[in-house]
Amino acid sequence: MEKNREEGQKGRQRKKISFFILLVLICTVAVIFLVPVVLTVLRSFYMGEKVSLVGYRELFLNCFPFYRMFWNSVLYAVTITAGAVLIAVPAAFAFCFAKFPGKHLVYVLYIVLMMMPLQVMILPNYIGLRDLGLLNTRAAVILPLIFSPLGVVVLRQYMDGTEIEAIEAARLETSSCLRILWHCVLPQLKVCICAVALFLFAESWNLLEQPLLYLNEDSKRNLSIFFSQTEKYEGEVLYPAAVLFMVPVCLWYLLYHRELKEGLKYH
Repeated sequence: MEKNREEGQKGRQRKKISFFILLVLICTVAVIFLVPVVLTVLRSFYMGEKVSLVGYRELFLNCFPFYRMFWNSVLYAVTITAGAVLIAVPAAFAFCFAKFPGKHLVYVLYIVLMMMPLQVMILPNYIGLRDLGLLNTRAAVILPLIFSPLGVVVLRQYMDGTEIEAIEAARLETSSCLRILWHCVLPQLKVCICAVALFLFAESWNLLEQPLLYLNEDSKRNLSIFFSQTEKYEGEVLYPAAVLFMVPVCLWYLLYHRELKEGLKYH
């Protein structure tokens, strides 16, 4: 009995030590990620060695390209996110419940495309957009990303955990796939759609290669290009611009972080 108690105490001590080490590692990683963000925010309020709002004043009153590129970023992020979700939901529904030849092969291709690095797809997309006459248009940035396989794959995996009984019951009442999708499937996908939309928005907000290669005019480019052209702007406006650049994604995460956690659970 005493040996069992001693072994139990040693086991609990080992668990406590392991938990403490894991907690220290997580806190260390969190600090490493947070330090650049905190320093950027603090630096945006300093001019020389004094606390000042000169940087924000110069950005809002004298740096007019910032406004154009900011709203271009909003346009690209919102349009790509909305379009990708609208396409991903019915596509995932088809992969999960429909029966057609080659379904599994097509789904594997979706996974392969999702795993491919962006640089592999740049040249084929550029050639296709050139042949369609879409280069140097906002559609050149929006259209390829609307058909991103990420949302389809994630929603398809999540749909495996949906209640099949409700869908089977609905099929007895109607033969309309759209009505079944709207009334039976979408209510079960809300949290996953929020998670997918957050990832798509963050990816679209940070676009760099596509606007740089597909667009020739700064009037159509986004904020990522603004930061890549540091030689054109005074250093005092870059830190405030970086802070504002982080705000939309951070707000979206703070508003929907619970849905993000629930949406990424394996079903």
